[in-house]
Amino acid sequence: MLDLIEVFDRADQGPLMKDMDYFMKHFVPKIQEVIKRHGVKWDKQTIVNTDDDLIDRVFEAAVDLIAEAGAYCPDTNRIMQFSKEEVLQAVEQAPTSAWFGEGRERKAMTGRRLDDTETRPWIHVGGGIYTTDEQIYIDIVEGMAGIDIVDSVSVPSILHMRGKDARVRSPQELLSAIKTVILAKEAIRRSGRAGLPIINGISAASNSVSMIAAASPHFSLKPSDGFLVDFLAEMIVNYEALQKVAYFNSISANVGSTSTPLFGGYAGGAEGNAVLATAYIIMGVLIYRGNYHYNAPLHQTLRMSSTKPLLWAIGMSNQVNAKFMQRPMVNLPYLGGGAGTEMYHYEMAAYMLSVVPAGGQIFSGHPAKAVDPDSLLPYDHRFHAEMGLAAYKLTRKDAEPLAQAFFAKYENTIKEPVPGYNFSQVYDLKTKKITNAEYLKTQDKVREEMAKQGFEVPRS
Repeated sequence: MLDLIEVFDRADQGPLMKDMDYFMKHFVPKIQEVIKRHGVKWDKQTIVNTDDDLIDRVFEAAVDLIAEAGAYCPDTNRIMQFSKEEVLQAVEQAPTSAWFGEGRERKAMTGRRLDDTETRPWIHVGGGIYTTDEQIYIDIVEGMAGIDIVDSVSVPSILHMRGKDARVRSPQELLSAIKTVILAKEAIRRSGRAGLPIINGISAASNSVSMIAAASPHFSLKPSDGFLVDFLAEMIVNYEALQKVAYFNSISANVGSTSTPLFGGYAGGAEGNAVLATAYIIMGVLIYRGNYHYNAPLHQTLRMSSTKPLLWAIGMSNQVNAKFMQRPMVNLPYLGGGAGTEMYHYEMAAYMLSVVPAGGQIFSGHPAKAVDPDSLLPYDHRFHAEMGLAAYKLTRKDAEPLAQAFFAKYENTIKEPVPGYNFSQVYDLKTKKITNAEYLKTQDKVREEMAKQGFEVPRS
């Protein structure tokens, strides 16, 4: 595989091109061409693909896309070019496990295969949603870490300093990122699982300086946690990302390549998103040396990932990974329904059924499109982790009718999602116990309805 210096050189030595020329004259025609060349087609109905030949075609289209379109570095206005042989070598050498955590919490996230009902998926919960209060922040993280079946957590962001929100890229942002880490580690310690890993990096850090500063061992983040490095939409690899890559590889930290291909953007619809999401999984190894991947396709206008075409596309990228790489990967759902709502729970069920039998891991994800503060409710995330464990006992063929049934439960509310709860509306802030009876009734009702459909979600 190419060494990192050679990868960085590709950002300085590739063909010059203006950014809009890259997108409109180079990338868009190329992704349309490879989709047509390899016959990648969604039937507009299926959620969980069972056509193994289509998996091969999506993979071949993704490989060709990288080799023929390259990535774009806006800092140098150059295309980073890679040969097909280099791309396939990255596939061949992709890591199949990543070790996270310390002490008794240390374990490996391993790649899974298609229809794998034997290998328990990795269970990851949480999200990077904004939190308005330090005590609520600690309570949310402690509650997530205290879920006994969980293997890792994502922690929210907390951006305010002395009553004011920190400006992006300001010195205050750097201090907020440090505060985020300190509070998160204290909350995890309080849960009794001090070694449990944080694998969403530092959601309060928008730039490489804040990320690297807050990753100092002084603040208790360790290489055995996980650090995210983003690809920007679409196929953008900037110096900020490469600086993070240089640093985190230098300290042998876990690097999570991260991608959010946009449905309705330069990649187009379901087929383009399936191919592009797959390409990013490969590029995460080729360019970032990532030993795990965050997969987060998103609808450009609805700002959610639980529409039918995206469920299919996300599942397809997992199926390609499971067949050709088995790279450790979690899928980050952006769901429309508010926390604690029926819509949110049914969205999560459809999402789990699309990715877990496809060889994916379990990630509970974001309610309310990740925009409602304080909306990460640990009891929701336990339920969703349990859904994932129920889904992993199913094959793709078994999962498809269930995914269709649950999608139908929220299909008519996608454009106007149901609002939900925040932490203080559900939990007593002193005792940390749930006091909202309606919230509990909703979850119990959904469990019962799912069981009637043949999807039993056992309590852990």
